[in-house]
Amino acid sequence: MRRFLFLALALLSVLACESEVREANIEQDQYIADYIAKHYADYPVYYNNGTSRVVLTEGPAGTPVIEKGDSVYLYYAGFLFSKNGPGTRFVLDSGMVRVGTGDLILGLDNGLSGARLGEEAMILFSADDGYGAQTLGLVPENSALLFNVGVGSIKKKQ
Repeated sequence: MRRFLFLALALLSVLACESEVREANIEQDQYIADYIAKHYADYPVYYNNGTSRVVLTEGPAGTPVIEKGDSVYLYYAGFLFSKNGPGTRFVLDSGMVRVGTGDLILGLDNGLSGARLGEEAMILFSADDGYGAQTLGLVPENSALLFNVGVGSIKKKQ
């Protein structure tokens, strides 16, 4: 009987934690949407599975579009994101990445899909599509993130 009670309490604890995380991500999604509406209402915004991409500079018409499996040279800066907007920068880098293959965190994969060569954009997403409940370097657990990205080149999947 004690084992059953212990297991039941453990299950309730896990369910309560999952509920809190779900509510936190809904709240993060809301303040991301509010931030975009307040500061970027006149910019094109694309949504993909919970990720928002605000296009700051459009890539020229007719240039390649990023698709799953493409290798992309990116310039990027990552920032923590809260109710107050962008916060601490935790990365500034550039390099070749593959999109849509699990090499990137889900929010970046979702945000880069459909971007054009030469595009500069902000990609915003909740912790669910970022690092989730794990702390990684300067990124605390359950952090919403903002990435400023520039698409330098696209090598189409073969």
